[in-house]
Amino acid sequence: MARILIAEDDPHASEMIARICQFRGHTVELARDAVQALEAYTRFEPQLVITDLAMPLGGGQRFVRELRALPAGETCPVIVITGYAALLGEAERKTLQPCKILPKPLQLDDMLEALDDALQPVG
Repeated sequence: MARILIAEDDPHASEMIARICQFRGHTVELARDAVQALEAYTRFEPQLVITDLAMPLGGGQRFVRELRALPAGETCPVIVITGYAALLGEAERKTLQPCKILPKPLQLDDMLEALDDALQPVG
């Protein structure tokens, strides 16, 4: 199955997302802030990133911006989870290049569908 990096500072939310991913057979790495997430990305080399936007040390937007600057990070699928989905402008969405934006509170069916879509083979 896939390696998934979850960048989320809320321990309850990150554990819930991790359990959903592990239930599907995926290996999970957790990060609590943008700096940890970038370090974990380069070490863990995930096939999918799930990130919150409101995190310490720069937030999910900083993390995704720095991720996209890495050679392997350009094409890594990203699922964005946020309580501020309605406030994201066109420029922010373009910078994030998410395959899916999920509003908080997360719904199980939406998370499972986003996982399946993001990890579907291209072609």
